[in-house]
Amino acid sequence: MNNLGTILLASSLAILIFSLIQTAYGIYAKDRKATELGRLTLMTNPAVIILTFLVLLTQLVRSDYSNYYVVMHSSEHLPLFYKMTAIWSGSSGSLLFWNLILNIFTFTVLWQTRKSIQDRIPVMNLILAVLSGFFSFLAVFYADAQPFREFSPEAAAGRGLNPLLQHWAMIIHPPILYIGYVSISIPFAIAMSALVSGQLSEDWMKFIRKWTLFSWFFLGTGILLGSKWAYEELGWGGYWAWDPVENASLMPWLLTSAFVHSVVIQERRGMLKFWNMILVILAFHFSLLGTWITRSGVLEGPHSFSKSTIGTPFICYIIASFVFFIGFVIYRRKDLVPERNLEAITSKEGSFLLNNFLLVLSTAAILLGVFSPLLYGKEFKAPWFNSWGVPAGIFLLLLMGSAPLLAWRKGAGSVFLATLLKPFLAGILGAGLYILFYSQNFTRGDSEYGDLLSEVYSVLTVGIGIFTIAGIFQEYYRGIKARKEQNPEESYPLSAFNLLIKNKRRYGGYLVHFSLVLIFIGYAGNAFKQNTSVKFYYQLSPPTSPEVVYTSIDKSVISGYQIEASTLKIKPVMVSDNDDKPNIQNVIVSQEGTFSIYRGTNKEADLVTERRFYPQISHLTGDFETHIPTSEPAILSLPKEDFYIQLGAIEKADMSSENPDLPLLFMNYYFTGASQNEKLALYLQFPKEIVANLEIWINPLVKLIWIGSLLYFLTGIFLLLPIGERKSKKKELAS
Repeated sequence: MNNLGTILLASSLAILIFSLIQTAYGIYAKDRKATELGRLTLMTNPAVIILTFLVLLTQLVRSDYSNYYVVMHSSEHLPLFYKMTAIWSGSSGSLLFWNLILNIFTFTVLWQTRKSIQDRIPVMNLILAVLSGFFSFLAVFYADAQPFREFSPEAAAGRGLNPLLQHWAMIIHPPILYIGYVSISIPFAIAMSALVSGQLSEDWMKFIRKWTLFSWFFLGTGILLGSKWAYEELGWGGYWAWDPVENASLMPWLLTSAFVHSVVIQERRGMLKFWNMILVILAFHFSLLGTWITRSGVLEGPHSFSKSTIGTPFICYIIASFVFFIGFVIYRRKDLVPERNLEAITSKEGSFLLNNFLLVLSTAAILLGVFSPLLYGKEFKAPWFNSWGVPAGIFLLLLMGSAPLLAWRKGAGSVFLATLLKPFLAGILGAGLYILFYSQNFTRGDSEYGDLLSEVYSVLTVGIGIFTIAGIFQEYYRGIKARKEQNPEESYPLSAFNLLIKNKRRYGGYLVHFSLVLIFIGYAGNAFKQNTSVKFYYQLSPPTSPEVVYTSIDKSVISGYQIEASTLKIKPVMVSDNDDKPNIQNVIVSQEGTFSIYRGTNKEADLVTERRFYPQISHLTGDFETHIPTSEPAILSLPKEDFYIQLGAIEKADMSSENPDLPLLFMNYYFTGASQNEKLALYLQFPKEIVANLEIWINPLVKLIWIGSLLYFLTGIFLLLPIGERKSKKKELAS
């Protein structure tokens, strides 16, 4: 099957080269038959890539160890859905998946524009063919992008899927994020086709806005899912670490957010034409840059791949493409002059422009931080990002709350009493109530809150968030009231529903803002986050089962919580639910600690936290090599805060020697020893007393982040679905 996959990739490259030649000739010679042949050829390529994708998927499901990618990223003991999702766990597989999504979107936009005969459509086809051709070129000529490299002779076993990726969120997080990354290519191709061809009429704006909104939604959803995965899987008590690969996805989302807003200004006021071209070029190339950061191996992170040969051609393509299209923007600058000038900086369009400026400036700062190891010889950590990111985020929140309340062309002073005063007062009142709330309800540590500036930022965030929410409710109230005057027979709930359905672009946008406010307020609780470490002593219990059991009666009091240790078990966990007999390849060693959590005399919960040790198997011999540890935290989620615990390192109680390798001791105990006496001798090799470290975090308001994330997802789906939209008689790309 490796040969079949390789032939399909080579066929894809040949198809794309033919499409490129035909389309380019058709544009040059103004031969519509040639451009149509190029378009139809390009539309056949998705079928080839889909078939290629299915070949690799089949090899993963069948555990075909003649394939290098399968050997390195799967194993026969993985559950079926992890075998399938392994297709995007490695560099070459994820690039094939990227190519698949790109071709599906290419087919979609070519179908949407099939009846258009404008001069810019062939240019769009040419741009998409070049992009698809680049990914097929990598897959044919560069080993690290080839998903069908042979492993000869056939491997003895698969190395398995990275344990960190064996989590429910990782099944859907990468595809959603990739869809966001790749779909930016479509608005970019549409905009650049208008730019290159000189056909800069405004009829393309609505079409490009829908595709951009699609990209923005999927990128944001992917980022939020990644935060959920980090919180539940990495065991460090947080959800965002300013990791280079996290930043790689955040940067195009910020730029896409700026473009979504500034397109409104171009539609309404005929402004920012030049700027919008720059924004869409930046958004597209930053999506490619994020892919390069992940796959080049230049920067390290928990999501990134190892050093790769595709880094050089990838960055060369990004630079060449960026310079080419920026050059065209400069060349067409006289055709991109605004129809109107900005009349007031505190007008609606002025607030949008400030929003754009801040988003782009934030992207530039993140880019500087991402490449700090290369530029400065040291990595900028989270405190550096937070030092400017938190105030920038607060200012963005203020702009998000004030922009809907401002008027076109007029300054804020002219509408302050009418639209801004009540939300402003609500924000001040909300900030005051928040101070009272956290001083009385947030769990305090043994010392006072350490960072006064963080506390001030938290209060500002909540105050501005409530200002924004009050403004949203005010706008809804005014809209419902106006609709009731026109339709007095409607009830208030029905008026609210119809208002949202028939004006989904405006009022659905308010719901998106509401979801982001909830997320921001959840972030504000991070100012009062607490972290501590506790040691519990355990004693070995007599053997009664295949598990090794330690018990403890230790207790500890942390910030109003009482934690009681009970058992710490070392036990086997099967990699999959198959009926396979336990062996060194399919058994995970779990260190499982159980703790009872009390507040006062009330028992809140029994929490179970683990450290799991996955077997790393030699693909050459099938023998055990080492263990890969992962964290499995336990979270008690309360309305105001999360109580988050993670079992840490285990030490000998007397500290007399190096820490015991308990997973290896357990493997010897579990898999060897033919008689009871031998089993008992192996059991007695375990330390009689151990000390377990327990890491504890108290995270206020974190639940609001997940509620806001869910609302963001639901609202985005609502905006993307054709619900309540009136079908336009005019086609968006009419000939």
